[in-house]
Amino acid sequence: MWIPKSAAEIEAAATSGELKETATFDAKEALPAPRRNADIATDVAAMATDGGVLLYGVAEDREGRPTMPRPIPLARARERVDQVVQTSIAEAPYIDVHEYPTDTDPAVGYLLVVVPQSSRAPHQVTVGGDLRFYGRGATGNRRLTEGEIARLYRRREEWEQDRGALLSEAIAAAPFPAAPGLAFLHGFARPVAPDPTTFERASEHAGGRERLQQVLTAVAAQRRTAQDYAPGLHLGPRWHRIGSDSWRLSTQHEPDPESELARYLVNLTVNIDGRGHLFCGRAAELRESRRPGSGWKGPLIIFEPIIAGNLAAFFAFMGTLYRLAGYYGHVDIGFAVVGLQGGHSATIPEHGFHDRPYNASTYPRTARIAATELNEPETVVRTMLRHLMEATTGRQDFDPFGAGAR
Repeated sequence: MWIPKSAAEIEAAATSGELKETATFDAKEALPAPRRNADIATDVAAMATDGGVLLYGVAEDREGRPTMPRPIPLARARERVDQVVQTSIAEAPYIDVHEYPTDTDPAVGYLLVVVPQSSRAPHQVTVGGDLRFYGRGATGNRRLTEGEIARLYRRREEWEQDRGALLSEAIAAAPFPAAPGLAFLHGFARPVAPDPTTFERASEHAGGRERLQQVLTAVAAQRRTAQDYAPGLHLGPRWHRIGSDSWRLSTQHEPDPESELARYLVNLTVNIDGRGHLFCGRAAELRESRRPGSGWKGPLIIFEPIIAGNLAAFFAFMGTLYRLAGYYGHVDIGFAVVGLQGGHSATIPEHGFHDRPYNASTYPRTARIAATELNEPETVVRTMLRHLMEATTGRQDFDPFGAGAR
């Protein structure tokens, strides 16, 4: 799937003849008139069946090839496309709209609508009483047959996943079992349709496997919270091969579970088919007494920055892998923080350690999102961690990535 970086790249691709209408790409001279909003809905619904992109602002020449740049007005164009999709298709598929203003006049440019392959296809066009389903052929949209619609409904059922089972699998994959006085963080990411060529495609796009690993390491290391935290994937992790089909980015070689180093282990394991697992050994721990020989331990301290920072690093890592592999479909994600019962926030110490104990042993969350949503991992983490952060800090406005978390 082609995602250009600039208006200049679009213009160069058009004028050189590189753009060709296919089942996954369609270029159009302009957005249709408002009375033709059904055309937008039909194009998006058709493309969602198998995924692709729609490019507005490139006209066809006399031979029907999209070779003529025709920048369109960008004012409210993005909003219009999104509104049409949300109100004219049942159920509305996920789209990602990109604007490319020209250097000479930022008011005009090109509009690219990325339509990932939808796990919920087929999508029915409802505007104008159409009530039909569409797909793409090599030269344009076409109505789906009854048999094709039935096949897509079967595919929808096949692609449904028990995300609770996927989360249990991630927990079972931990390098060592639960330990007293520690809370572990477990996470997973899984493409709706795992493909064993995912890692290879990403490697080719990045310029080789070593270059891909460098890029992914850097992406994970860039995630920061408002407070420093350890352990984390920003602290010099190393790659290790795990069997024939997996790689692991780890802060250290797996220590003995009885060792004090166990709590400082962070593992990110990625399979060649795009599945990923996260483990962090220190989401919370008992605070020990400073008096020698006291024998007193407690309370359990919950480290919000460790949880949020490592989740953001994991989702950024996986999102970059999918983008480089050209995967824009849906992804099942989830995580669980296990062993939180009776814990107190380390981030808001003024509340007192005995003032708001967390009253559940586990905080689990799962979701199905488009792979492109992982390009904003902090947003995903804020949404999925919101209730935990409210419970531990006592604040509805707490943001582990913002200045208010200091």
